[in-house]
Amino acid sequence: MLMHEEDPGPVVQRLILGERLRALREASGVSLDDANTRLNWYRGKLSKIETGMLGLTERELATLLDLYRVTGPEAAQVRQLRVESRRRAAPERVNDWAKQYVSLERAASEIRMVYSEIPGLLQTKDAARAQLARSPVVMAADLDAMAAAREERGNRLFRDNAPQVWVVLGEEALLRRIGTTATMKAQLQRLRKIAELPTVSLRIVPLDHGPEAGLSCPFTLLWIERARATIAYVETLTGADYVKTTAAYSTAFDQAHNTALAEDVTLKLIDRRMAELDKQ
Repeated sequence: MLMHEEDPGPVVQRLILGERLRALREASGVSLDDANTRLNWYRGKLSKIETGMLGLTERELATLLDLYRVTGPEAAQVRQLRVESRRRAAPERVNDWAKQYVSLERAASEIRMVYSEIPGLLQTKDAARAQLARSPVVMAADLDAMAAAREERGNRLFRDNAPQVWVVLGEEALLRRIGTTATMKAQLQRLRKIAELPTVSLRIVPLDHGPEAGLSCPFTLLWIERARATIAYVETLTGADYVKTTAAYSTAFDQAHNTALAEDVTLKLIDRRMAELDKQ
């Protein structure tokens, strides 16, 4: 089954299923501990199901629905969610550990990012290829496809029903050369074009601002409206963490956003950097 814009995919369906099961449990007056005990499940299993970290079998779902006294059309809807959450996701031209992120990003209606470099969502194909070529975990045979996939992800921002995006970048993102001078200038031109979209806010934290928590630990916050969940995505060299307790990340984003340059000043800074590249 191909993944379309309106198709949230199995990862998000697990989140939606988990949220629905949590609401049904609370409506029935059953606590997490009580449910685990009555179902003879290990402690924490139901919590993992409700947060989308763990799937469940048809028999396990039937047991839950019986416990919560859910029948009829509502039970049928929940069963269908379980079916959707277990199907295979469409193939993605990304590392295996990043596939979940791509699915979540596609389903997000709001995206907030704090980065010290230009993130993949905003990269051109050439800039993405130059960056990926330096990665010790990306195979040369995959470079072109993965770079093209990054640019295509960014193209979604120019389409109807694009998500609301707030990006805070450290000024170093404009200064660190990616590829050739021509590649870097094209990247900054795309960055500026994206920043002018009505659905995008881009702000730069200048180098002389001082330390900023978010820039020392880059992250993305994704609001999945259909699952009524916010996920913090924190990428490392060889993997990624998906965090559902996001208060600290939201605070770090707000701090960076509030102290960064305004959008119009940010555009002027990008223009100045492109002018510097023209002289090289």
